[in-house]
Amino acid sequence: MAIPSLRAGVIGCGEIGRRGHIPGFQAAGVEVAAVCDTNLSRAESVARELQVPNAYADYHELLARPDIDVVSVGLPNALHAPVTIQALEAGKHVLCEKPISVNAALAEQMVAAARQAGKVLSVNQHMRFDATSMAMRDAVAAGRLGHVYLTDVRMVRAQGIPGYGSWFTNQDLAGAGALFDIGVHMLDLAMFLNGFPQVTAVRGFTSTALGDQKIGLGSWGVDRGTEGRYDVDDTAIAHISLATGGVIRLMVTWAAFGPGEERVSLFGTKGGADRSPDRYGKESPLRFYEAREGKIEPVTPDLSAYAAGGTARSIAAFIQAIRGEGPLVVQPEQAVAVLRVLELIMKSSRSGREERA
Repeated sequence: MAIPSLRAGVIGCGEIGRRGHIPGFQAAGVEVAAVCDTNLSRAESVARELQVPNAYADYHELLARPDIDVVSVGLPNALHAPVTIQALEAGKHVLCEKPISVNAALAEQMVAAARQAGKVLSVNQHMRFDATSMAMRDAVAAGRLGHVYLTDVRMVRAQGIPGYGSWFTNQDLAGAGALFDIGVHMLDLAMFLNGFPQVTAVRGFTSTALGDQKIGLGSWGVDRGTEGRYDVDDTAIAHISLATGGVIRLMVTWAAFGPGEERVSLFGTKGGADRSPDRYGKESPLRFYEAREGKIEPVTPDLSAYAAGGTARSIAAFIQAIRGEGPLVVQPEQAVAVLRVLELIMKSSRSGREERA
């Protein structure tokens, strides 16, 4: 039996909508029927550029269309929950941008709304879909590394503050800064690689030092400015204890006095894995480490069996799950679990002590 075609609506025409969601749906064979942005001229411009027939300023108009089956929500974090819930209640499947919401209580309401509507809800945690991520996950699941006692994840941007006064730097709209923007990616990836273990305790630290000095302006975002509200973190560090006896060590920055780096390292009792484009090169950034005759040796894996990753692959997997052609890789309950840990990092930073999960 032929699978019915799907039509999508994209809510939010910022960088992620224009460069990620719209081309991602189109690459997955889904017609993008409409886009929406409160800045109508932006929505119309994106629609013309990417050959989308309809543009709206009010997302309610998009949700009212019965011919739209699925929507993506790429709005300020504080709007994720209300818009997603309304979309689910309107009978749409929803791909929400990360983080799922600004707090776990609202995220739980989103999950409940998806269950009530009988629709698929997922979150664009696209770093899971990189070939290196899949290879590391498979190695851990197969026991190749033994007991993974330390997972070290970091995304250090030397200059990456997305403007001053945009929604990214407004705590009411963003919830947090670097922690929610890129910390959510690295924590989700660490949890994914380890099979989503139970977290037992968190010690966290956050800082606004560079943003307060107007140091480290980046190039991301369409509403970047040099003046305006800035009351979010630009640095977040955490030590996360797991029920398995292992530890996740997290460091993310929007700006730092040092070189930028993105790295994921797994240390196990039988082997290790290290993903570092800066160290090994972008063409083959992953190394496994194995014991050979009592010595530890690096091995460059063959990743040809894994599909290319990124947002396009994330959206393709989401569409496959809707069509019943594959599992839902990013389950909303997992996104809620990640958000609970992010909240504990902020709580620990404020209290100055370790917080129990």
